[in-house]
Amino acid sequence: MRKFLVALAFLITPLSTHAENITFKPDLEVPKIAEGYYQDCIDIVKKQFKLELDGTDESIKLIESVLDNLSEHVRSNGMDKNRVYNFAKMFGFYIGEVYRKNHGGVTWGNVKINGTEYYALGKSKDNSPFFWPVTNVMKRIYKGKEANIHHYYSAIVGK
Repeated sequence: MRKFLVALAFLITPLSTHAENITFKPDLEVPKIAEGYYQDCIDIVKKQFKLELDGTDESIKLIESVLDNLSEHVRSNGMDKNRVYNFAKMFGFYIGEVYRKNHGGVTWGNVKINGTEYYALGKSKDNSPFFWPVTNVMKRIYKGKEANIHHYYSAIVGK
């Protein structure tokens, strides 16, 4: 099962790690942004969906159900891309913060891939790019279930 999840993670990663010119740069402002969106996600999901996000790895499964509803709505009815991006930041930063708080060894910053920057987590020891959850959530919203964020996250944490 683990091999399947790892393979799935590579399939749903929005940008191939084989792309050229990938760099990661820590940014001291991004953790502040991440914490704000993390808390907003907890509050909004509780208010709108009556779900309790507790910052555990298991809570990512709850996020997946909300993203499924959001994805269906966006793909059926459309939504302004800036609004979709705000949702992607809220859920993506929640996912990234859950990982950072529970597993450590990463720092927030920006990954630059072929000249385009994305919010990302990089490995603390060598500033190498690790994963970019905001972009993965954006992909989940637009592509639907095939970009399941819970499967992606499970592959990253090895569960």
